[in-house]
Amino acid sequence: MVEITGDFLDDLRRMPTETEWLEFKRAEHSFSFEQMAQYVSALANEANLARREEGWLVMGIDDKINRASGLRAATGTEFAQAMQEVNRVKESIAAQTSPPVVLRAPDVLHVPGAQGAPARVLLWRIPAAPRGVPVACKGHYWGRAGEKLGALALHKLDALRAQSALHDWSATVVTNDWMLLSAPAIARARELYARRYAPKPDIVAQMRAQTDTAFVHGLRLAVGGGLTRAALVLLGNPQATHLLGGPTPRISWQLVDHRGEHVTHQHFELPLVLAIDALIARIRIIDVNLLPPREVAPLNLPNYDDWVLREALHNCVAHQDYTQGGRILVTESPDTLRFFNYGEFLPGSVDKVLHAPQPEQRYRNACLANAMVELDLMETINSGVKGMFRKQRERFFPLPDYAIESQPASVGVTLHGRTLDERYVGALMARTDLSLDEAVLLDQIQKGHPLAASQSQRLRARGLVEGRSPRLRISAQVAVAMGAEVAYINQVGPVAQDYQDAVSRLLALAPQPRAKIDDLLLPKLMMWFPDAARRKKYIKDLLWNMAQQGTIRNIGKPTRGAIWALASANEQPMSSQ
Repeated sequence: MVEITGDFLDDLRRMPTETEWLEFKRAEHSFSFEQMAQYVSALANEANLARREEGWLVMGIDDKINRASGLRAATGTEFAQAMQEVNRVKESIAAQTSPPVVLRAPDVLHVPGAQGAPARVLLWRIPAAPRGVPVACKGHYWGRAGEKLGALALHKLDALRAQSALHDWSATVVTNDWMLLSAPAIARARELYARRYAPKPDIVAQMRAQTDTAFVHGLRLAVGGGLTRAALVLLGNPQATHLLGGPTPRISWQLVDHRGEHVTHQHFELPLVLAIDALIARIRIIDVNLLPPREVAPLNLPNYDDWVLREALHNCVAHQDYTQGGRILVTESPDTLRFFNYGEFLPGSVDKVLHAPQPEQRYRNACLANAMVELDLMETINSGVKGMFRKQRERFFPLPDYAIESQPASVGVTLHGRTLDERYVGALMARTDLSLDEAVLLDQIQKGHPLAASQSQRLRARGLVEGRSPRLRISAQVAVAMGAEVAYINQVGPVAQDYQDAVSRLLALAPQPRAKIDDLLLPKLMMWFPDAARRKKYIKDLLWNMAQQGTIRNIGKPTRGAIWALASANEQPMSSQ
């Protein structure tokens, strides 16, 4: 929010003409409530169209500039001196406007008047009309044509009504102070712009000949000499943060250990166009060895792809809901990277993005996102999600995991820096004909997520999986193709008939206590069940099933005193001593 000071007022008084969003009135003794409501309607509508947060109605200032001082003279005003009168003004304006405009109490300054005596000046903030909703006064829409008050022009009314209901926070003009921009950030932006348009040397040459002011205007980060919030987010000095409102926009990186406990962290302030590179440099990049099917030499790939990293981070910057405050957070653990930003996931679901014929047409920060596209930070708005999935599939790595929350609205994206299951890595390598959708389903299986019946049937029809839901596994057909026969056998698990046959051969020698059967089977079950309790339970269930089938019987005592024999045997129990 703008701080109201004498310097701020002087800046307004120096403006060569009144603009559509600024009006000076002498109002030395009083001012008509009805006329004030008309100005409120006009200034609210024009502030919206000028992409400003507010317009200004300044009372106690003459509208003519004094040539000697270069300022409009301060005449002073006696209007709305008591709080009771201020409240009457606010109530009247709210009653006359639609939607009701609720004014704050005016800011009051005392500045030197024409005769040297202090002059009382009122500055009324007029909030900009809501997106898509023009403000009327007694059923009429008011506007400005330069300094003149009149009916809102039809083209302006149409422009207001056509606005998306989704407010573009980033497009609002907040300052005319170009000293708040960072020279290194602008230089970096020029490099990025030149990279994007490298195939078109004439465009690059034109950019290099531009002043910084023209370049920033060309990115649509400035309007009529005023800088938007998007300009400050991408290119602004840290000193510009007070103009953005709320907590400081920043990107934070934190490193945690395998238990999730904090190890270290670093905050990256404005300008974010430089912060992005600085944060990416903190991420640990190591090689991961993958062995293609039936190959001897491993395939070396980085644990994180640079394009995927940047796309995930750029999406956070472009789609962060800066009005919620907070910060963009990147959390690095030994095996994963998680990107978090506030704001609703506008497409609704990742599945919708992956299957949509065209990108989402709504953008939270359109001004910011469009500039990032021009700077080669985003390929095309909202296509990055599908691109990240494709890139990870091509690298045989797990696909991104999205956590979309509603309270508060936020999006978390997790990238895996290692493989989770070599069988699925091999399946992607062996079956290059897999669609992205099929790769997504296989990825869900390797992460232990259940599939819908129709999804399981689709994979089964393609010969990709077998087994019963929810415990699907890679099929034998794919295992052989990828040279993973051993992995397939290990995944299938123990074959009960093999162990029943072993028990039958043992009991054919003589009836045996449970301890002898454990001695026979426990070592064989080690590869399937590392946990001793699970191995013993498997043997217990195996014996129970054999008894139910009539293959064996207990000729000893129940439970601990059991002596197992073949159902057809007549032998006496063998001593367990």
